Amino acid sequence: SEPGNLSQEEIHNAPMLMSAWAKTPKKEESSSSGKKGKERAVAVEGLLKRMIDERRAGNTNAIVRTQDYNAVMKSWVNSGEMNAAAERVEQILRNMQDKFVEGDEHVQPNAESFELAIEAWTIASDVDYAPARAHKILEWMNHLYTSSENDKAAPNTNCFHLVLRAWASSGKLEAPIMSEHLIMWMQHLQQQGLESAKPNTMCFNTVMAAWLKSGDITAEKRIRQIFEFMELSSRKGNTDIKPDSSSYNIVISSISPAVKKLYDSGGARRADKILARLEMGFLGGDESLRPDTIIYNQVIDFWAKAQSIHGHYLKARDVLDRQIAMYESGVRKCRPDVMSYTSVIAAFASTYGAKKERR
Repeated sequence: SEPGNLSQEEIHNAPMLMSAWAKTPKKEESSSSGKKGKERAVAVEGLLKRMIDERRAGNTNAIVRTQDYNAVMKSWVNSGEMNAAAERVEQILRNMQDKFVEGDEHVQPNAESFELAIEAWTIASDVDYAPARAHKILEWMNHLYTSSENDKAAPNTNCFHLVLRAWASSGKLEAPIMSEHLIMWMQHLQQQGLESAKPNTMCFNTVMAAWLKSGDITAEKRIRQIFEFMELSSRKGNTDIKPDSSSYNIVISSISPAVKKLYDSGGARRADKILARLEMGFLGGDESLRPDTIIYNQVIDFWAKAQSIHGHYLKARDVLDRQIAMYESGVRKCRPDVMSYTSVIAAFASTYGAKKERR
């Protein structure tokens, strides 16, 4: 029908329909309406345009709101169109902010609006500048808030974490440094009173993951420094950044190059001490430190490769015994697997010494 002729019921149902289509997972080839990702996004945007045209035609019941624009952006995020979708989402966001500045308070971009635009760039894996574009939206968001141009644009932890994750997974040379700058920015904002932007354990883990992926020769040292900072801060009362089992996993994984490439005989010992701290914390009642099979297998493997250390095979066996005991106590996540046993066997087989000792 021509713009201006939609009934009140049709206008009432339009936002709900847009929201329903927008939430359809991008993994689904088609929705219940038979629309694929891009087609669905175009359809949602078409509904929004019809609402805008309806208003222009004089239908006072047709009011387009922030959540309607957010639904369109979400549909593009879920479309699977990567870079093309990210460009469109950012364009929509900037259009919303322009309309808000011009006086349309119904379409003021909120935290969800900015988060969707950032998320769109974090999944735009078909272009290498995606992390930088996500980063720029975060900077723009902060500028709008601090300059009082948009009081709903306060940067929050989720937005920062999305950008952190984009840098960490990018594999770019500058990724660890950019990640550290972001976490320092978060801490600065928190100190200025913006609690919504305070970093948490997941954010710090992502920074450590960026260093881990970098392959930088200083990665193990820097990861350990970040980890110890988290530990110290949590002991001083900042439980928001207390290390969890993922933190410990990253620290132990960071030791791998020293053991496997540089033949660092002390690597296994460092990893074992970290594992012991994890075990102690978990047995002390901290559920976030529940160990898993992967972390035990890594430490066993490190000991198996530490052939220059006398009795290294006994150390490997000791870690396996602790793993078995932990599993039998009810920690199902750390169930010993084939790798757990074969690594210990390999450690015994590689031992040079008396035949009796090898047995």
